[in-house]
Amino acid sequence: MPYRKNLITGIALTLFSLAYLAGSVMIEPFRGRGATPLDARFIPQLWGTLLLILSLLLTWRGLKERRAAIASGNADSGIGLLKAVEGNKEVIFLFVSLFFYAWFMESVGFLITSALFVFCAALLLSKPERRFKRRNLVTAAIVAVTASVLINYVFVVALSVRLPRGIIGF
Repeated sequence: MPYRKNLITGIALTLFSLAYLAGSVMIEPFRGRGATPLDARFIPQLWGTLLLILSLLLTWRGLKERRAAIASGNADSGIGLLKAVEGNKEVIFLFVSLFFYAWFMESVGFLITSALFVFCAALLLSKPERRFKRRNLVTAAIVAVTASVLINYVFVVALSVRLPRGIIGF
């Protein structure tokens, strides 16, 4: 049933966004000379809040569709976990890569982890038949490196937000 995808994904995203928001509270803001009101917590908390709102809307939509399916007599009796995972492999892999992105950011650095995450996300979100074609890999790599360098420049230079330097030192 279509409502189950929305319901399962909405609940999973709600739990993830709550954990993400709880983790963003632990980010140390820079309080030294040159500190700005937009500290290191602002963007993660903004993204976490937006994700929470969208996941709650998705859950609400799934519940609404479920009520309509029950009222029309089209509701089935359960879904297996493997079936739910099978239909959402890309989403699960994206969350796993997001976990590793957050885990290694401090030690490896913002530039490298962001480039790797954007590269993985671009591959995961592309069509499966084109995923590992040379042209798609090159395009994903260019987008990943460009986006990481540009975001790093905007935050470090324009907004004076300190980002993890990691092993490369800049």
